[in-house]
Amino acid sequence: MLINTVILFIRDTLPVFLLFSFLLAQQGSNVRYLLGGTLVGFLLAVGLYFNLSVVSEWFEGGGLELIKTLVLVVMLAGLGEFIRRQYQGESDATLGLSALLMVGITFINVIHFMIYLLAYWSASEAGTSLILGNVIGLGISLSVGVLLYVAVAAMRIWIIKLAVLTVFFAGQIAGIAMLLEQINLLPNQSRLWDTSAWVADDSEYGHFLNVLIGYEATPTGAYMLIYVASVLFPVAYCYLRSLLVGKRQLTGELR
Repeated sequence: MLINTVILFIRDTLPVFLLFSFLLAQQGSNVRYLLGGTLVGFLLAVGLYFNLSVVSEWFEGGGLELIKTLVLVVMLAGLGEFIRRQYQGESDATLGLSALLMVGITFINVIHFMIYLLAYWSASEAGTSLILGNVIGLGISLSVGVLLYVAVAAMRIWIIKLAVLTVFFAGQIAGIAMLLEQINLLPNQSRLWDTSAWVADDSEYGHFLNVLIGYEATPTGAYMLIYVASVLFPVAYCYLRSLLVGKRQLTGELR
């Protein structure tokens, strides 16, 4: 029970701590906005949990998965705009977007954590081990978050900071493939490779790498396609947005 609780805490809440650290290390960050977004995401997750029985029946039993998919898509769009503003030096204009990203990451992870946590509470052996597991998991998550913030904040090349943030997000967004497979909107696919002999998914390193960069020992084609597309999306978004702005400016000059 203790080990399972620690793993559960790290798997479902560490992404929140990591994104908080990534965003805090960016230019023009503000702790109040990040904490506010985290609080809003937590409250939304609590509200969804108390209506989970209704939501789960939507779309022939795929309501929760589709909601999480929609949130991830919105987060990807928000990331594109966040990186564009950071790239153009408009860091002060990214505060609202950073809060939005924290809302999304907190919402999709806390709801998952609450489902399993409350299920564990009903177990006969729950008690001290569950509380201790949460404390240990919180300590590990805080420690990793602090270390990650120090490492990213020390990077002098700001574009590397944005690249690290993008890779982290790609690992989160790629989870869409698994969500759609769960509700049979994507067919079961063959695995591209198997690196379980090096780092297994259920190992300590496997859990950590999955949260950090979206590592999967046996990824499917859909998973890798979404992963790569998520990495390239901010670049494509910034490029197309600059073309659109340039076209509007040229049209205005011709008028």
